[in-house]
Formats: sequence, C-alpha cells, structure tokens
Amino acid sequence: MLKPLFYRQFACDPYYNMAVDEWLFDRAHSVPGSLFVRLYSWAEGAITFGVNQDMERAFDSSQLNGTPVIRRITGGRALYHDCSELTYSIAVNLSEWHGREWATGRSSFYRTVAETLAEFVSVMGTDASYCRRSAESNSRSDFFHKAACFVSASRYEVLANGAKIVASAARQQGDSILQHGSIKLDGVAPHPTLYCQAADVQSHPVGLQPLSLRRWEQASAAFPKILNRRLGIELSRAEFDRRELNQLEDRAEQVHEAALRRRISLNS
Repeated sequence: MLKPLFYRQFACDPYYNMAVDEWLFDRAHSVPGSLFVRLYSWAEGAITFGVNQDMERAFDSSQLNGTPVIRRITGGRALYHDCSELTYSIAVNLSEWHGREWATGRSSFYRTVAETLAEFVSVMGTDASYCRRSAESNSRSDFFHKAACFVSASRYEVLANGAKIVASAARQQGDSILQHGSIKLDGVAPHPTLYCQAADVQSHPVGLQPLSLRRWEQASAAFPKILNRRLGIELSRAEFDRRELNQLEDRAEQVHEAALRRRISLNS
C-alpha cells in the first residue's frame, strides 16, 4: 500500500492538467489502497465539459475565440477555468482503507471531501458550507446539457453567501474514484461561449486577477493539512520523476488530440 501522496503544480497547460488527473486515476485504479491528491492552477483559461454532455448544447463554439476546450472523463457540466482559479483532484482506491468511514462508499467519500472543501474555503477567508441536496433543475435534461456549471449546486458542492464557490465532478470505476473541481475563491469569471450564465455574471467580478504566488503558497499549505485531519491520513509531498513526466507529456498530447471525444481511461 503506497503512502498517500500530495502533488502541487502551479500554472499548468490545460491539456496537461486534465492528462495528469486521468493518469492519477489510472494509477489509483491499479494500486489497491492508493490515494493521490493534487492542487493545481492554470497557465491559460480553458473550457472543460462533462463526459456525458452533448457538445453542441454544452457551449457555443462560435464564441470560443481561441479558448481551449476539453471533454473531461468525469461528469458535470461545462465551466470556464480562468487563471485566478485553484483546482483540486483526488484519485483514490477505496480498498484496504479498513475502518475509515469515508472509505465505506461513494457517498461517504463525497461528503468528507465536501466538508474538507468547505473548511478550506473558510480558512482562505470566505465562510462556506456544502449543499445537502441537488437543485431540482439539475434533473432536467435541457438544463443539464446547456446550463453552465456554476449556475446551480449539486449535492456536496460548496456554497458561500448562497452561491456555488466550488464545482466538483467525479468518476467511479470499481473501488476507484476520481474527484476534481474548481475552487473559485475570488469569483466566477464568465465566458461568452457558456450558456445560461447570467446569474454568474451578475454575482461575480469580471476582471479577476491571476492567482498570486502568495495565495498559492497559502492554499498549498492549508489544503493538505485539512485533508489529513478529515481523512485521518498523512499526505507526503511528492514530485513526478522523469519517467512519470514523460508519461504525463505523452498523455497530454493524447488529450490534446482527442480533446472533444469521450476518452477511455483505466487502461481499458
């Protein structure tokens, strides 16, 4: 059983960001009891959308203006990742975590992560809580495919002042789960390609500043500390070695080439 590992990567390429999350999910799936946590940010803005969304309804391609677009291997709806955003990912294999309540099933895991995120956002300066139930609009097919991700909250997503501040998406395969999400500490930046985002534009500032190194260091210290306590673990700081970096670069090229397709992960 590997030690739980924590990676942090500042201002990365969008295709690389999605490639790393996919690669960590593959790795977790192949190693019982493994747990990988990553905190990262974006070198440039990008749109990602859910694996089950209809691309034609998820965003208006005529308004992209050169913005990269990537289909995630996780669910959820389209959103714009701007350079002010923090993003987290957790890839875990729930097997062999005997006696841990958070490892007894998907719901327990999601709830524990939501509690962690709400505490993290509060530590970063904004009082937050997590959503106990999904908005009714989320069950409508027209809304799911066309509404931007931050328009309404799903169960276990994090709210501040009544608005969603963390949007998460997940995928499960057997005992393995990948959960990742956007943490919008400074507000949600709109993008003209996204539909049904009027509420976001009214509620949040437009001219967001890129994530500062001071803010990054504060977040990188706080997030694993809170997760350690919530999960009862001890994350070890880790960096990818040269062989792993080569694999990640190859995966990023694959993601770039197949950015809009439903990609196959888990070596299947």
